Amino acid sequence: MRPLAFTLLVSAFAAMPGAAWAQAEPPATADDYVCEFTGDCPEEAAPEENANGDRPRITASRGFALSGSGNSGGASPPRSTPPRRTTRRPAAGQAAHRPAGPGQRVNLRLSFETGSAVLTAAAQAQAEAFAQALQRPQLRNLRFQIEGHTDSVGSRASNVALSQRRAQSVADFLANKGVERNRLAVRGYGPDRPLPGMRASAGENRRVEAVRIN
Repeated sequence: MRPLAFTLLVSAFAAMPGAAWAQAEPPATADDYVCEFTGDCPEEAAPEENANGDRPRITASRGFALSGSGNSGGASPPRSTPPRRTTRRPAAGQAAHRPAGPGQRVNLRLSFETGSAVLTAAAQAQAEAFAQALQRPQLRNLRFQIEGHTDSVGSRASNVALSQRRAQSVADFLANKGVERNRLAVRGYGPDRPLPGMRASAGENRRVEAVRIN
């Protein structure tokens, strides 16, 4: 029965929505936010060779590298290791890794207490990384709109009010961390702007986004 149980477990994970996998992503850093909003991104180091002279093989599993092995049969399976990143920035005159400018938006991936605008402990840590980014030289002179969104479950009026409170809660948190309030606009859209390709009732629509204004 063990092989059957394992198959059922794998099938259950495969059926989980994308939001469940997104929750397993590591928290974004201040560098990540600077990269998203300005295109000033850290360069990734080239993968190092392992003891056999093979370079790690990048898989579709969240960028993890699997070290290749020249052995077969009873050899141990390769272990997943996260890619190493450097903090090296593009040299002067070198093109940024990605274009970015006004209108650039980022899902802050913040969670709240059920039915409220209270940030969870994990969301506070995430929002603090964003606050640090907003005080970096690359973002210090930029303004942002903090947008709250919900799914369509429940009345539109209550969802719009909740999305506004959540966006305001994030803006208040950022201000308490030293971000000037005149750099932050707040807007709650409720269920009116679902993610592309998503049903309005999908849970993934419950989100707070930051949009670069200038």
